[in-house]
Amino acid sequence: MVSRFDAVLFDYGHTLVDLQRPETHLLEAYHQINRRLERELERDIPEAADLLVAVSEKVDADIGRSYRTGSEQEVDIADLYRSALRRIGISCPDETLEWVIDQEQVAWFNGILPSPHARPMLEQLRQQGLKLVIVSNAAFPPRSMRDQLRHLQLMDLFDATVYSSEFGVRKPNPAIYEEALRLVGTAPEKALFIGDRLREDVRGPRGVGMEAVLTHEFRQEAPGAEVEVLKSLRQLPALLGLGPPRP
Repeated sequence: MVSRFDAVLFDYGHTLVDLQRPETHLLEAYHQINRRLERELERDIPEAADLLVAVSEKVDADIGRSYRTGSEQEVDIADLYRSALRRIGISCPDETLEWVIDQEQVAWFNGILPSPHARPMLEQLRQQGLKLVIVSNAAFPPRSMRDQLRHLQLMDLFDATVYSSEFGVRKPNPAIYEEALRLVGTAPEKALFIGDRLREDVRGPRGVGMEAVLTHEFRQEAPGAEVEVLKSLRQLPALLGLGPPRP
């Protein structure tokens, strides 16, 4: 069965990894942010806990609101942070703003929980010559998302990564899947998509001619009769007709 596919495309959050907000590490990041802003702006800045609410939680809420509308246009993350800071009377240079975003993203490394099956499964697929791609709706900078993969020691397993934050549109917009396929030179009918959401990870890929499978590794959306479900990522090699991994 493996000969049917040349590539497997994966969603990221709630597919390969789970995400839990790392409050302690975020608070420490905002202590660092407080100190730098006070030093650079030479004025009193709200305490870390207040900054965390006014900036981090406000940005999260804005992102969530945008996603709930079903919009296929990705937000500008820098604009969201800039707006949140301005609401509490803080304006800083672009370089400092970028550093603030990066500090928060590094703190998030502590909230990413990879599936224990992810790396063995990905290694087995690579052994069989399959091209592997991440296609993820992610509001945060692509460099931060790739740094997450390096932190998880997964980056080396992927031939390409496509994030809505660098491409401008979100799944299920057809353009983002088509870009992923273009990067690895694979026709839609030779690609399989794996993800946890029906709209973005099943119907969207099918709309451009890919096959798609829903995973219940973490989040468990009801599939409907026409959708095949992987209860665990470790089942994927067998679904593809692969034998046990080579030693």
